[in-house]
Amino acid sequence: MRPLEWLFVLSFIPVLLMPVIPQRWRHNWLIVSAVLPTVMGILHLIVEGWRIQMIPLYIIALVILVSRTAIVLRGESRVKRTRGIVISILSAMIIIGCVIGAGWLLPVITLPKPTGPYAVGIIDRELVDEERGRKLMVSIWYPAAERGEAAPLTHYPDEVANGIGNLFGLPGIGLQHMRYFMVDASENAPVAINNMPFPILVFSHGMVGLRMQNSPTLQDLASWGYVVVAIDHTDAAAVTVFPNGEARYYDLAKFSISSNDEPDKVSMDEHVMPVWIADQRFVYDTLEKWQQGDPVFSGKLDLTRIGSFGHSFGGATAVEVCRIDTRCGAAVDMDGGLYGEAASKPAVRPLMLMSSTDSNQYPEPIAEWSKMIEIAGADAYWLELPNSGHLSFTITPLLSPILVPDGFDPQVGLRTVDKYLRAFFDKYLRGKETTLLGSESGQTDVRWIQ
Repeated sequence: MRPLEWLFVLSFIPVLLMPVIPQRWRHNWLIVSAVLPTVMGILHLIVEGWRIQMIPLYIIALVILVSRTAIVLRGESRVKRTRGIVISILSAMIIIGCVIGAGWLLPVITLPKPTGPYAVGIIDRELVDEERGRKLMVSIWYPAAERGEAAPLTHYPDEVANGIGNLFGLPGIGLQHMRYFMVDASENAPVAINNMPFPILVFSHGMVGLRMQNSPTLQDLASWGYVVVAIDHTDAAAVTVFPNGEARYYDLAKFSISSNDEPDKVSMDEHVMPVWIADQRFVYDTLEKWQQGDPVFSGKLDLTRIGSFGHSFGGATAVEVCRIDTRCGAAVDMDGGLYGEAASKPAVRPLMLMSSTDSNQYPEPIAEWSKMIEIAGADAYWLELPNSGHLSFTITPLLSPILVPDGFDPQVGLRTVDKYLRAFFDKYLRGKETTLLGSESGQTDVRWIQ
């Protein structure tokens, strides 16, 4: 919970203590117990903003103010002891419920801060591929010359909440508090000029994911001197919101897959994977245009050092893009099952697979990944993130403790992911030697496979 939320909760203590207060203090105590929650509630609303998990407390504060004010105005100072105890118990139960809901179950999270020497900037842009009649939204994370005001995780919290809620059949209002999530990047900050041009990484989310789902990792890479372009794959993301306010929610019918059918591997290979590959390659094309004449990035992008990475279906996309597009120098697949020809044809550029403990329990992905590593025509690494689930590579475990796999620390897990991503791309895009990669590295924070 945020600081003023805690103070608002604590302001109800005088109400709870009312039954045990000596009679001679009752009158003043009535006034304090009525006014204090109201004052703290208003301060919290003005400074931090409301959220749905706290609504019961707002109602209690209002009821207390009205009822206690009426008692004081009537000149009464007595509250029947039995009734007071009952009210205190009920109030305590509601307060505890709100604390659990707002402070533990659905907290306002703090994302891990970047670890690199650069400040981080972020810009959102709409990209239009006229040839395919397709438009995308991207976020560009980059090394900034100076630190500015922290940017929100998303400018469209209601649409994002609705998009996520739709997947689980829940009302999006329950995730209303996402409007208060902040990143460590600053919008439209000037690009750093030391050590440019910068290598580039292109990121794809998982199926029904969001380009913001790996924000801690994206801003950390940017803080170490990478320009990272994160894509929303329109109609396959939970939601994509364009600058004109248009919101496009997850809809595989746009890929000629019936909403009544569970998409299988064949339909994904035929209808979705080619679109995602084209999306990434269109971003590659756009980077070339930006390098030539963009007001922000012209002259600052190193087109000879580009890598792709992604989570889940986005990871499979990155592997295939790097196999077929010579502009890609290295690829990372974060727990993505293989689709397209990457499942049968050897990689021609360095790749790294990061798999979860959960996924490694299933024979099918194990067989596919083992073959991919075995037939690779370039350096290939495979590590397992200990105690992790499929979503442990994203911010999902930070959103609620009920989403954290047993034995997994989300903050430590994300730092571990960042560590090996950077070591891999530093080696194959920047030519930096490292002792972190492979089973002979001696590293024990991951499990190396093959």
